Amino acid sequence: MKSNSDVRPPVLLDLGDGSWHYNYNVRKATIKNESGEEKTAFEYETVHIYGHIDYETLANAVIAENYSPSEETALINKYNSFTMKLSIDQADKEKYEAYLKKVSGLKSNIKKDLRELGLMEPEPEQTIEQAIAGRIAEIDVYDNSDEVNSFFVNGQKTWIDAGTRSVFRNSIDSAELLQEETIQMPIAGNILTVPVVQAKFMLAKIQRYADNAAIVTAGHKLAVSKLQTIAETDSYNYKTGYPGKESFNV
Repeated sequence: MKSNSDVRPPVLLDLGDGSWHYNYNVRKATIKNESGEEKTAFEYETVHIYGHIDYETLANAVIAENYSPSEETALINKYNSFTMKLSIDQADKEKYEAYLKKVSGLKSNIKKDLRELGLMEPEPEQTIEQAIAGRIAEIDVYDNSDEVNSFFVNGQKTWIDAGTRSVFRNSIDSAELLQEETIQMPIAGNILTVPVVQAKFMLAKIQRYADNAAIVTAGHKLAVSKLQTIAETDSYNYKTGYPGKESFNV
């Protein structure tokens, strides 16, 4: 529920009946009153909490305020369809990633609020080992994303994983041995008829791109593992050095 006030609202407001208002995402705003004069006010969101206040209770309530169970299920199902190549709508992936990012931000803010109120243990200091492990995990996520694993066919972004490349390679070799001129390849939700020579060239280019990208990823991991400070680890840019995207017209 969106609210506004002339004064900054408390993070937790005891309503006196065993329930609370948790006020979050508080921000200053300039608004005009009825006479047209500008004044500073506070805009924020409020969720009604019953009973004991803790992180899990607040997180569940805030997420439910932003996403209904049916909305969450739809986002997850559409994303799974996209990753399984049952859908080719890039928006299914982008909406799910936006959902994850928003939920992560909401949870981080709840923890911050509870710690400032003394209702949650302070966040333990991060060690260099933990910072390195976290950065390497981020590198793995990026390496498995379509920021790395992608190429273009007829202007459409897509990818062929290692297992599928192996199957295609066997099919192309067989077609070549049998002196067939074309081969059908299911790519990006379409079944493309491709000359065998072109299919072999495409697969070779994709494989070499994957090989080179893997070398870049391994180099980033090695570089991060040798860093000595948390500041260096946090500022390390692991999104550089990857080869340019391949593009094909069939």
